[in-house]
Amino acid sequence: MPKNIALSGLIIACTICSGARAESILEQLGNYTQVIVPAYALGMAVSEPDWTGTKEFAYSFLAMEMSVAALKHIVKETRPDGSDKNSFPSGHTAAAFSGATFIHKRYGIKKAIVPYIAAGFTGYTRIAEKRHYFHDVVAGAAISSLITWLVVSEYGDVRISAAPDEIKINYSTKF
Repeated sequence: MPKNIALSGLIIACTICSGARAESILEQLGNYTQVIVPAYALGMAVSEPDWTGTKEFAYSFLAMEMSVAALKHIVKETRPDGSDKNSFPSGHTAAAFSGATFIHKRYGIKKAIVPYIAAGFTGYTRIAEKRHYFHDVVAGAAISSLITWLVVSEYGDVRISAAPDEIKINYSTKF
């Protein structure tokens, strides 16, 4: 059931995202990946069920969104295409890297490789479509990665087994 809820949320998010201003297929793909990566991260936490991870993801994502919005309001850098003054930092890239970094910190680098590639692709689309400068994308990735790394804890696996003459407690972590 939780996987169905996560999948439904992903479909809704992509539908909403597809209504965003996009002038090319490349930009549209970047719009999708900025939603898909964090939705996938949240889906991983919910399907475990990893309620601590789910809360930590929510806190880190909210902190990232507030930080990005505050910086956009303070800096007011004009976008390369001249459309507005919300270039610094890249919110799309920050959202994607928030999801990828969550997966990395919580579940290990092996599970985060594809999400990191998708997050990097998101940043690439923002530069290629003249929505952001390179430093905007780097800043968005750095801000979200730092916040996520500080807020999210590693997901350890504790197993307890008992026999008539002994009790074993094993702990492992994913990296």
